[in-house]
Amino acid sequence: MTLPTRVTLCEVGTRDGFQIEPEFIATDDKVAVVDLLADAGVPRIEVTSFVSPKAIPQLRDAAEVMARIRRRKGTRYAALVPNDKGASNAVAAGVDVIHTVLSASESHNLANVNMTVAESLAKMRGVMEIAARAGVPVQTGIATSFGCPFEGDVPLARLEWVVRELVDMGARAVGLADTTGMANPRQVTRTLEHLMPRFPGIEWTLHTHDTRAMAIPNILAALELGVTNIDASIGGLGGCPYAPGASGNVCSEDLVHCLHAMGVETGIALDRLIATARRVEQIIGRALPGQIIKAGTSDRRYPVPDGVAARLPRSA
Repeated sequence: MTLPTRVTLCEVGTRDGFQIEPEFIATDDKVAVVDLLADAGVPRIEVTSFVSPKAIPQLRDAAEVMARIRRRKGTRYAALVPNDKGASNAVAAGVDVIHTVLSASESHNLANVNMTVAESLAKMRGVMEIAARAGVPVQTGIATSFGCPFEGDVPLARLEWVVRELVDMGARAVGLADTTGMANPRQVTRTLEHLMPRFPGIEWTLHTHDTRAMAIPNILAALELGVTNIDASIGGLGGCPYAPGASGNVCSEDLVHCLHAMGVETGIALDRLIATARRVEQIIGRALPGQIIKAGTSDRRYPVPDGVAARLPRSA
């Protein structure tokens, strides 16, 4: 495999993960998790979303969370926004980056944000203008890039059109999201081989959900083509309330363990990341879907069973 020497991980659990939890997570706990992630060396964190509390009540404390986190040098703090009002609130809160999202498919975009794709693109222009005036960079995410739970396959031409619209309005960072875990590595390769030559200079990010246990294989396919920015969620939290059957994002500590085992650097302390996942388990009150938190890292060793040690050949 031809892999990059380093990958930049963006942690999205405190937004994508926390937003669908049924019980409100205390602001103190949200702040604590963000600080623990930064202390572990996570370089990018999507902290929260500046969205209507009626739409996402779990994130109604977005401004307070942003105000109370400790800003670690070397970590970039972002927030997701749906429109120009959210962008203005995010700028006022001092975010380092604004994240936006729209869907490649019409039906999912209507279900997710109650707008057509064309209407979302119009909103994006307002977000871009506010961000440009404030000097804040924008990363635009495209949900259902690899398939829609309502429409099925999303044609490459359709996805290319959405990317073109975003790039033409000034986007320089684009995230492709496998919102419901429908992608496979060959499809990821085909999609990136189609888009990357057509949009040189774009910083690409892959956002995966592990709905069908394909997230890490899909990420490896993207890495082989030179994508070095990956979204992940602590403990594998997450899911989309408007995507039937969707489960959590790729698990941050599982992905970091995989990358480190293959010699790919992340700058993240895996032991601290695992400890953070355990803290999140305590906060939400249930076991997380990640595997490393259960099995331990691959260098973990166990005592030799009774009766076996005496039969082992003696070393020369």
